[in-house]
Amino acid sequence: MHIELPEDIADEQTEERPIPASVVRRPIAEEKAIDRALQKIHAAKSPIIIIGAGGNRKMTSKMLTEFIDKTGIPFVTTQLGKGVVDERHPLFMGCAALSAADFVHRAIEAADLILNIGHDVIEKPPFFMSKGGTEVIHISYNTAEVDPVYFPQVEVIGDVGNSIWQMKNQVKTSDEAGWDFSRMMSVREHHDANILEGTEDMRFPCYPQRVVKVVRDVMPDDGII
Repeated sequence: MHIELPEDIADEQTEERPIPASVVRRPIAEEKAIDRALQKIHAAKSPIIIIGAGGNRKMTSKMLTEFIDKTGIPFVTTQLGKGVVDERHPLFMGCAALSAADFVHRAIEAADLILNIGHDVIEKPPFFMSKGGTEVIHISYNTAEVDPVYFPQVEVIGDVGNSIWQMKNQVKTSDEAGWDFSRMMSVREHHDANILEGTEDMRFPCYPQRVVKVVRDVMPDDGII
């Protein structure tokens, strides 16, 4: 948030004092909603996680990392969900926006269930739903804003970090559930190989892969731009 005032207003003096913050606890998701979500996850053949703006919280980051490590479910981020889980993680499929035909969208298309964490309508959608298509579990602080291209089958509404924690405690591992992520892993391999192509290309104007490599070479491993 950014609040900017005219200089004459900002320079004025006041005797007022800030209103003390109230003590509030965010509501947690209902147990039945957690159970329905877990049933969908365990019945899926190839689920995927998409992390959006609403998942960008410290506790959500911790719980999601533990959830992914336990289940082995691959994950994608939106542009505002970047960094919630370390993108050096072997199950990271990439960052998705509205653009079509990217490698990351091939990974999403390989899923039969999407766990959409922290979906926010202010973002470019990483996917569109269609009747009879991939089902979606909406996990967020707020209920879904349903429209012709977004109508999740299950909603888990409440504190996102707590919702993921509840699910993590009951969810099966990949071996127990028998999920198949071979298509997604194949997409990741092609994605990684494609990024390497052109990294040594010295043409001018600069080749994008070359620019990325040069920037990565001078940045620390955990650097953020």
